[in-house]
Amino acid sequence: MTIEAEIKGGAGEFEAAVIAVVLDRIAADEEAARRGAGSNQPGLPAWIRAILPEESNNPWERVTPD
Repeated sequence: MTIEAEIKGGAGEFEAAVIAVVLDRIAADEEAARRGAGSNQPGLPAWIRAILPEESNNPWERVTPD
């Protein structure tokens, strides 16, 4: 599948290439999720889990809403 996109805002060749790679990775992750590939890692994609705070297995360290 080919998706055409126009990047505006002063992005140079390097920035445009990085944006294209990220968009390609997102599309691949979404396609794999639709096909059921990678079902051994349920939940959020790795690129989202990487920015989330690490969860503790210790129940005393868990933060609960008031």
